Amino acid sequence: MKLETKVGLFFTGTIAVLALLILRTEKLEVGGKRNQIEHYTYFDQVAGLNVQSKVRIAGVPVGDVRTITLENGKARVGIGLSKDVPVYADANASLGSIGILGEKFIALDPGHSEKGPFPDGQPFPSKGGISIENLMETLSEVGKNVKGVTEALDKSIGGEQGRQKLDEIVDNIRVLTAEFRSMAQENHTAINNTLANAEAVTAELKEKLPKLALQFETVGKNLNAILDENRPELKGAVGDVRKMAHSFQGTADNLKLLTDRINNGEGTVGKLLHDETTVNKINEAVDNLSSMLGGFNKMDFKLDMNAAQWEKRKDSRVGLGIEIVPRPDYWYSLGFASTPDGKIQESVRTVIKLDPITGLPVTVLEKNKYVTTDNAFTVSAQFAKRIGPAVFSAGIVEGKGGGGVEFRTMDQDRLRFGVLAYDFQKRDDKPNPRYRFTSSYQFWKGAYVQAGVQDIGNKDLRTIFFGAGLRWKDDDLKKMMGLAGAAK
Repeated sequence: MKLETKVGLFFTGTIAVLALLILRTEKLEVGGKRNQIEHYTYFDQVAGLNVQSKVRIAGVPVGDVRTITLENGKARVGIGLSKDVPVYADANASLGSIGILGEKFIALDPGHSEKGPFPDGQPFPSKGGISIENLMETLSEVGKNVKGVTEALDKSIGGEQGRQKLDEIVDNIRVLTAEFRSMAQENHTAINNTLANAEAVTAELKEKLPKLALQFETVGKNLNAILDENRPELKGAVGDVRKMAHSFQGTADNLKLLTDRINNGEGTVGKLLHDETTVNKINEAVDNLSSMLGGFNKMDFKLDMNAAQWEKRKDSRVGLGIEIVPRPDYWYSLGFASTPDGKIQESVRTVIKLDPITGLPVTVLEKNKYVTTDNAFTVSAQFAKRIGPAVFSAGIVEGKGGGGVEFRTMDQDRLRFGVLAYDFQKRDDKPNPRYRFTSSYQFWKGAYVQAGVQDIGNKDLRTIFFGAGLRWKDDDLKKMMGLAGAAK
């Protein structure tokens, strides 16, 4: 063979190898679209998606984007799928990306085989994907919600005028209670005077009634004589008068017996007037009442109203807290809240994937975890002890056992950081105990902002939250609690 022929064959083979390598590198197919089936779908926006972007099922490339055109205000995306990939009637397409700023691709859900094959010539139903614009719009809406919650709290409290009205009401109740007590003391004296007067009247009746009886008897004899002499019909009337005289005598005897029992300290009234033990018990009850009211005066009551937005579950938490403070270094706290409690759920479905070894589609079970929200009313009751800037607490946290520590600093504890741990029971919907990191800053007259992280130990439930609230010491509640104790 001639040298020129050898050189020509060598260059021809080299060109063929280069063409094959180029086709393999660019993932092109000889013969055009003969190895793929054409489909299409529509999206509201496809920013970042390009021609030749991948089409993936369960993350595995199964095709690419052929065309992107504008049709009736929407993006029409032509898709080329491998003939080996079956799609069914409930298939759908969505936009996805590798990371937030990574490569865009079309995520295809092939559907389920029992639904039958996908009809020819019909577009895949589509779902919008998550983008930076969606996230920014969501954060803007969250900010507006927080602002609305703060304004609502400011309107509901009513400012200084509302607190002044409550002060006036409690002062009026205190004055009314003092007047009732004074009236009771005055009535006690009047009762004693009334009994003394009754005793004097009874003594006078005891002396005069026998004389009156004799006079009535004399009158009766005279009347009998008159009846015998003049009118026999009056005899019955005179007999009635005699009976009345005897009744007055019995009444006098009963009054004498009653006063004697009172003088001897018998009966309720007699004991009240003569028994020193009863008087001492009354004085002791009054002293106990004064001591109880004094104890309430030394005690402080603090209220805390707050609301927060849970970012991951798109829900809010609203709470009311009450601190009963006997001394500055320890107190008891009660809390009532509507809490969006997250729970982990698991679903299982049958999907078709390509075997990485054989390249053939196989049916596998796919397990997916997702988080649901159960918005429940919860109650907390804890004992808190302060040691320096640290506050340690333990008790019931949102219906579960738990405790925590909080560090308070700056004037009037305006800056606070804390960690709370509770619900240590392990469950399928919550594998680890719940830990909550909280922080708050009081910026004006008890109003504060807060932020933190919920469910630090549970990755699928973990979410940040932020919100606002109002703290204040309520002397009016202390006064009302004291009056309620006195009423008992």
